[in-house]
Amino acid sequence: MKSLKKFLLIVAMTTIFTTSAFAEGGFEFILNAPLQMSLGIPSKFLKDNAEAKGEKGFDYGVSAQFGYMATAGSLGISLLAEVGYSHDNFAMSINARDIGIALDESVKFSFDFESLQVGLLPKLNIGNFSIGIGGGVKIPLIGGKETVTIGKEKNSVKLSRSDIKNILEPDFIGYIKGTLDYSIFLTDRFALNLGLYLGYDIINAKILIGDQKDKLGSFDVGAEVGLRFAPR
Repeated sequence: MKSLKKFLLIVAMTTIFTTSAFAEGGFEFILNAPLQMSLGIPSKFLKDNAEAKGEKGFDYGVSAQFGYMATAGSLGISLLAEVGYSHDNFAMSINARDIGIALDESVKFSFDFESLQVGLLPKLNIGNFSIGIGGGVKIPLIGGKETVTIGKEKNSVKLSRSDIKNILEPDFIGYIKGTLDYSIFLTDRFALNLGLYLGYDIINAKILIGDQKDKLGSFDVGAEVGLRFAPR
C-alpha cells in the first residue's frame, strides 16, 4: 500500500505544477457511472500451492468527480477529487484437494464488497477527449458477501463491518485506474460523457489455505457514462 501512496503523491504534485503553466480555467464537476467486467488475479502463493485461477465477476458504481480545470486553447489539465460508491468482486478457483477436500474438482470462492470510494483523478484534456490516470482507496461497508461454490453447491455469507475487518488487513481496497472519455457538449459548459475504463484493485485477504492472509487482485475493464460540467 506504500507504493499506492507514493503513486498518488507523484500524480498530485505533477498535476499541480503542470496546471500552474495554464492561464485560464474553472470549476469542473462530473457525475459518472462505470460498468465493468472483472477478472480475479490470484497471488503467486495461491498459484503455486493451490493451482489457483482467476474467475470472472461484475463491478459497477457511481462517483462524483470535482475540482479545477486549467485551460490553454484546446488543451486542459484537470485535478479532480473523487468520491462515490463502488461494488467490487474478487473471484478465484482453487483445487479442492489442496485445501483438504477429497474431490477432483475446483472450489470457487469470491468476495463482494460494497464500498465508499475516495481518490484523485488528474486528467489531460485534448479537445473533447480526456485521459485520466489516478487511484485511491475503497472502504468496504456493511453489505459485503463471501461465496464458496463446490460443484453445484453454493454457500453465501453476508459480511458485517466486523467480518470485513477480520477478512481484510488493512481493511480497505487499494485501486488505480485509467480512463478515456469523450465529451459531447450540449451547451458551452454542460456535456454528456462517454468513455472506457481500466482498473486494478488489490486487497490483503484471508484465504482458504491455512487461514492465512494473502494479496488478491482484480483487473477491471468496461465502459462509463456521465454528465460533465466544465469549461469547453
